[in-house]
Amino acid sequence: MWIYVNLIISPTIKRALKIPVEYKNAPLLMRITPESLDADVVLTGTRRNFIFTSKDSIQASIDLYYLRPGPAKMQLRVSPPSGFMVDSVTPAQLDIHGESLIRKEFEVTAEVKGQTSEGFIADTPIVTPRKVVVEGPKETIDKIVSCQVAVLFSDIKNSFSESMKVTVFGPDGEMTDNFRVLPEKVNIDITVKAGYPSKVIPVATPQFINKAPEGYKLEGFTIIPPEVTISGPPRVIEQMSEISLLPIDLEQLYPGASIAAVLKPSFESIKIVGSTTVSVIVSMSSAKIVRPFLGLPLTLKNSTQQHCIVSPSSCTLVLKGYVEDLNKVSSADLAILLDTREMPTGSFSVLLPAPEGLSERIEIVEIQPAKVNIEVSELRKDTLASPTIDPAPISQE
Repeated sequence: MWIYVNLIISPTIKRALKIPVEYKNAPLLMRITPESLDADVVLTGTRRNFIFTSKDSIQASIDLYYLRPGPAKMQLRVSPPSGFMVDSVTPAQLDIHGESLIRKEFEVTAEVKGQTSEGFIADTPIVTPRKVVVEGPKETIDKIVSCQVAVLFSDIKNSFSESMKVTVFGPDGEMTDNFRVLPEKVNIDITVKAGYPSKVIPVATPQFINKAPEGYKLEGFTIIPPEVTISGPPRVIEQMSEISLLPIDLEQLYPGASIAAVLKPSFESIKIVGSTTVSVIVSMSSAKIVRPFLGLPLTLKNSTQQHCIVSPSSCTLVLKGYVEDLNKVSSADLAILLDTREMPTGSFSVLLPAPEGLSERIEIVEIQPAKVNIEVSELRKDTLASPTIDPAPISQE
């Protein structure tokens, strides 16, 4: 009876159905709102057709080929299967809004937090794929600062591999709305192995001991390389911001010298990766020094009628100049001549004059003593002799 009534003499009936609306020919890089909707469709057909026809074969669609950014009213079109007629569609027109989108590629960085177990180190994370595409309105995409995945270590000893969701950050922190990430997840691979972490730190300013060689002063220095790599337990390595050097003896150096300075870690557990020394190239400049010249004899120039005694008969010259100039000074340059020929008899205190043979590059700091005493007397006629200039210690007639 059921077959006869429904299939053989099937009556014509009406039925209201809720059909999902399909968007067709949607423009690329355009967001359509609402994202999904349903239409109420009333169809007329035989009961047999309703029994044998799937609801999915009834299509309700909107053609978005001519849609432009902004609001628009679009006609809803229903395509019923064969044997059906559309009585009504509610709503007949739909309010659609189109929003232009852009796409931009960003590199994904892995932020590792926490630590491995003591005695284990983690290699640099490998992100696959390294870049993702973020799609959204231009004003949203322009705010994106970075794309990251966060990996949390908690005393792990084994390698790590996991698919993780990409987090998008803007200037004010994490962003969550009005964009999508393609793909949403990336794979993070981190190799964990036995060992200690390493750190690159600068070499500290050297400590110099003793004085520079005579005639030089330290102007500066260059450390090559200026940074070194150290390795050690994390709790120790975090405390080190620089590495010291053993003291350098300036007395053993010369201008432009290069010395292999030994690195000195602050903790025994710290190891130096590579060479345990760095090159320290010193820069020195010439400096004036003060040098005394002791026991210099005084030269006397007297007449034949004079007998002269000078006390003291020698002096000390304190000179200031560059080493190379002082080393060239000869005894002739230091000669001090006392001319007594015009002096009357008597005892006189005389200032010692500067030597005439000294270079202008050399400065006389002091003459010791500044004055000498000269006693002048007349010679008897039977002892007269020709005037002489004798460079011997003064006590001449």
